[in-house]
Formats: sequence, structure tokens, C-alpha cells
Amino acid sequence: MSCKKTDDGLVKPNVIIIFTDDQGYQDLGCFGSPNIRTPNLDQMANEGTRFTNFYVTASVCCPSRASILTGRYSARNGIGGVLLPGAKGMRSSEITIAELLKQAGYKTACFGKWHLGDQEQSLPMAQGFDEYYGLPYSNDMHLGPAQEFSPDAVFTNGYTLEKAKKDIAFNASHTRKEIEEEGLRNLVPLLEGSKIVEYPADQGTLTRRYFQRTINFIDKAGKDPFFVYLTPNMPHIPLFASNDFEGTSERGLYGDVVDEIDWNVGKLMSFLKENDLDKNTMVFFTSDNGPWLGYGDMAGSADPLRGGKFTNYEGGVRVPCVMRWPGIWEEGKTSDAIISTLDFLPTIAHYAGVEIPQNLIDGKDISRHLENTDMDLSQEIVYYTKGTEIVGVRKGEWKYLPHSGARNITEDSEPELFNLKNDIEETRNVYDEYPEIVDTLSELILNYNQSVRN
Repeated sequence: MSCKKTDDGLVKPNVIIIFTDDQGYQDLGCFGSPNIRTPNLDQMANEGTRFTNFYVTASVCCPSRASILTGRYSARNGIGGVLLPGAKGMRSSEITIAELLKQAGYKTACFGKWHLGDQEQSLPMAQGFDEYYGLPYSNDMHLGPAQEFSPDAVFTNGYTLEKAKKDIAFNASHTRKEIEEEGLRNLVPLLEGSKIVEYPADQGTLTRRYFQRTINFIDKAGKDPFFVYLTPNMPHIPLFASNDFEGTSERGLYGDVVDEIDWNVGKLMSFLKENDLDKNTMVFFTSDNGPWLGYGDMAGSADPLRGGKFTNYEGGVRVPCVMRWPGIWEEGKTSDAIISTLDFLPTIAHYAGVEIPQNLIDGKDISRHLENTDMDLSQEIVYYTKGTEIVGVRKGEWKYLPHSGARNITEDSEPELFNLKNDIEETRNVYDEYPEIVDTLSELILNYNQSVRN
């Protein structure tokens, strides 16, 4: 295989983003996991850069996923919470990485969890993707009212089309609790394009199928540059591993699931190398938010960070990240620069030679830092969100949360100021000791919110 050249003779780089679900900061070998084996992702880190201060924009999936694709916080893209089946999705006016790259001649595909709307006008193929194969929302949800069945849909678990339609009718008229009591939660549809091709989805084989679809898509792209947004449903609850991996990890089923993702990453990377695509493909690996700690051993670990999913403590929004592009980006490095998923869009646009959308982008082009990790970034600021509101900020070593980082905050919640350089575990609130720092960070929040209003 070879990659398409532009009119000026420059080769357009291929792009793969692997975006797992609810994987904690510590849940890779190269991030210190004591009992999860990830040799392929560890090798990817050795051949690329590992980021220790990497952020997503929210501690729940939908706003995090909207931001990685648009380069915009929820305050701008409008996705602030978790979308249930049938809910209205992300605005069609939002410009995604896929739409940018498609205009530049890229073949584009999304394989895996979407969760930015399950109606046809908000599914991936309406947001710049040529192909889609995956679950339209989290794997703990249920069959929604918006999808249609493909004429050749496969039914599992003794289901028929008639029985599936009864599930739709029941789900549409009952609460989530009643749906769970009826045993219909976790029975989710697998879509190809906008039609259901399998119900209930065989979740134990999804990870393998997503990665194989990716390989098939890349193979079919031929000389065209490609962008793949690969989003495994795991390790979100409920956990499923294939027969080859179930019971193989000392970390239990959670470890089995991560091991399987890692093995398939290795298979994908080997395919790139064997087909002379390796040195012209940038690969990003990260997670959409921190671990769902309420599930105990079935959830991941954010150690040594505080908190997890649903919170604005570091364990909820700081996640493992590895980036690799041999010969272009530095190899075997660790970066403590403050970087986020918002930075993917402008960075990819830089290398693909496409213009950033005119609507305001919150991310920054980090290409110079990736090529030389000793080069400081000009702006190391991240904001913390709740819904579509900015509720905190980090600048350098200082983190300020006006109403705490807990899951449930109120107007009278205690403000918190942490020095993350000296207190990565966020155990010492120094709000009363540094009023000048509080004033500076408060102004940043105020200015950002004002820019959104304007």
C-alpha cells in the first residue's frame, strides 16, 4: 500500500484515534498497573510519547466524545450530559474531525461506541464518516425507538423481529428502572450505517470485530489517506471478554477486557507495519473519562489520583494517553505538558493541511511539542465542566474548583484549591492560603464564560 499525495507532493498522514470507555489513569502497564498486562500499548509508548497530564473535557462519556471530535468544550458544542436512547444528538452544525478530513480526500470510518445521538440525522454518517459499525450508545442501555432494522438483521438470544419490536414498545413507555426490572437493560443494538444488523448485540465479540473492521477498512482504502475513530465499548460496565481472553488476567474480568483491547492494538499495529503504513500513520490512544469506581473490582483504577467518573477530581478527567508517529514525533518520551483531547482536531488539521473551522476552537496545535517534547506549550490551561458550564480551571500546577470536584455540588459547596505539583492526590485544600491565585483563576473562568456568552 501507499498513501495519496497532494498536488505539492506532500503525503497526507493517516489518522487513528482509539478511544476506550471508562478506562482509569493507572490501567495500562506503562502507567503503573500492578496486575494488567498491556505489552502492545507499552511498546506503543516506547515508540512514541506517554502523557501524564492528559485530560478529557468531562467525566462522563457524551460531552467527552463531543469534544474530542469538535475541539470544543460542552459550553460551545452543547452536549453536556449522558444521552439516553432516542435523545436528540449533537447539532449537525458542529464540525467534526471526520468532516474536515473528508473534505481533504480522506476515507473516514467510526467503529464502536458513538453516543452522540441515535437518530439518523445525528449518527456518524451524518457527521462526516463514510462508514459506521457499532453501538449507538453505552452498552448498559437498551433498544431505543429511533433505529430501524436491516432486512438481513441477525437476532440472538432467541429473539425475533416481532419480539424485538415488543422491546421497543416496552422501552418507549417505561422508566429505566422498569426496563431494568424487565431484564431489557444491557440488550443493545449493533448498527451498520443507520440500521440495526444485530440484536441483542453479542458483546463478547465486539472488541475483536471493531478492530477487524478497522483493518478491513484500511485495506480497502488503498491509496487514499484514512481516518479511523475506533471506540471500544469496553471497559464500560457490563464487562464482556471473548472466550480467548476471559479468565486470563489476574485483575479479573476487568483485566481480561483491557488485555483483549491491548492484544487487538498489537494486531492493528502489526498490520500497519506489514503494509508499509506505519511511518505515515499517527495513532492516538486514550480513554473518554475515569473509572466507574462504584463497581469495585469490575471497575478500573485511577491511582494515585483522587476520584473517578462523574467527578472533577483528577481521577475523573485525567486519563492515560499515548501518541505515536514514527519518524515524526519523538520516541520513548514522557511528557508532563498539560494537553487534552481538544488538541487533537487542530493538530491533525495542521498535519493534514486543512484549515481549522471558523467556529471557535478551544484546542491548540501541539505539533511542535510532539516533535520536540522539550518545547514548552504556550498555553497550559484546562477547564473543568459540569453539564454545559465551566466549573473549574487548571493553570500550570494550580487547580481551582469554586464549588468542589464532587459528583453532587451545590452553590454552598466548599471551594477547593490544589497545587497538583505537590499534591497529586488532592488531599490538601489550600484555598484560604493563596487568595491571589484564587483571584487569577477565577478571572480565567469568568473570561471564558464571557467569551461563550459573546
